[in-house]
Amino acid sequence: MSLWHSSRSAIRPISPMERNYGFWDLFWNWFGDGSNASSWYFGGLLALAGLTFLFQNAFFWTPLIIIPWATLAYIAYRYGATTVVLARPVLGTLGASLFLGLSEMIVQIGWTTVTTYIGAASLVQIWHFSQKSPAQGGGSGEPLVFAILLIALLQGIAATLGHVSIKVLKWVASLLLLGFGGVETWKVLSEWDLHQFLSYRASASPLTITQLLDISFINVWTWLQVGDFARFSRSGRVAVMGSWLGLWAGQTWFVMVGALGVIGLGLASGHLDANDGDPSRLMARLGLSYVALSVILLSSISVSASNLYGAGMALWAFLTRKGRPASSSRALLAVSSIQILTAFIPLFFKTFLGYFTTFLTVIGGVFIPLWSLVLVDYLFLRKGVLDPEGLFGFTPGTAYWFRGGFNLTGLASLGAGTAFYYGLSHFFPGWSSWTGVAIPTIFLTGLLYMFLVRTVMGDGGDFPRG
Repeated sequence: MSLWHSSRSAIRPISPMERNYGFWDLFWNWFGDGSNASSWYFGGLLALAGLTFLFQNAFFWTPLIIIPWATLAYIAYRYGATTVVLARPVLGTLGASLFLGLSEMIVQIGWTTVTTYIGAASLVQIWHFSQKSPAQGGGSGEPLVFAILLIALLQGIAATLGHVSIKVLKWVASLLLLGFGGVETWKVLSEWDLHQFLSYRASASPLTITQLLDISFINVWTWLQVGDFARFSRSGRVAVMGSWLGLWAGQTWFVMVGALGVIGLGLASGHLDANDGDPSRLMARLGLSYVALSVILLSSISVSASNLYGAGMALWAFLTRKGRPASSSRALLAVSSIQILTAFIPLFFKTFLGYFTTFLTVIGGVFIPLWSLVLVDYLFLRKGVLDPEGLFGFTPGTAYWFRGGFNLTGLASLGAGTAFYYGLSHFFPGWSSWTGVAIPTIFLTGLLYMFLVRTVMGDGGDFPRG
């Protein structure tokens, strides 16, 4: 039976006719995702660490960190594979569907709660400023609950409409965000002299340089819908360059917007606060409240629709883990409904920074070692060749079925990498404060996996090479 029409695989490779994402489609898709509320909040944290590290992070570390992630986009394009399918050679057919199907769904919904809360708090800030009344803690009570509910409903509707509608939304949102950032930059530089910004010195940052660098890895490597969108690319060049340039440009743009907000309000008040990375505060002070209102709302909906689409594709893979066809539209509707409830989770934390850092720590420990395994497996062990039938097959005997549908070597390596990530800073704080946890985890996980494959499997064994 043809792979393209197999009734046993609801998750199937993308056909040539479905490859309708050009460079600018993918560029604006990731520009819109990168220029989001969490990026400007992160920009505020970077600003407190000083201008030197802010520029190093934006123009040196971030583009380097994006390269391995963009490689995942190429693999997804080459085989027409969703994000979950990318992990099947490492975790096994069922292992990827079970583990990554659930974890990608949870993490994508988790990112949605971050964006929704920051966007909602921004709307409340703008509303209170327009009413000339103070907002406590970024907004509280009924206005914040209403704003969260409004954004959650709108982005849920956008995600349910599917990737074609999201592509149009990304074009509109990204162009407006570009204009928004330009207006803010112009207003800030007309309010304060450029020399004042350049003479700014680091303040008391709540996070160390290595912690901020780890967050940079997490901010990039947990954009899990990379395969879900890159598979629609018209060429490998589009998949890689559109994803790499789009995410770098969008994230760097809004990191700088957030940094401008913190420094600008710091110059005005004499007090530097990472929460001032929210541009709504600065835009309200500069008399542009309703410009900020409309664009922040659109930004929150745009990026969360993308996250929810990835969550829906992950749930789709989980529901079809035994080859039984499932409905992608129902999966999208399910995650869009779930996120309306989870959007309120940050309200139960003492501070949003506490929720944000906890969330980043948890997801980093899972996906930094996972993508390390996928890249080592594809580039160094399989030499860039995968078995297309094995990627999308659901029956014993296919290339990536391994034992009972699980690759125990990959799962053991993932478990070891995750334990190392969580344990390093706890048991060896002095070491982790110097090296961070992301880079050591990448090397340890990759080397362990290669060692196990070449020794336990005898440099071959039941290890399928494509």
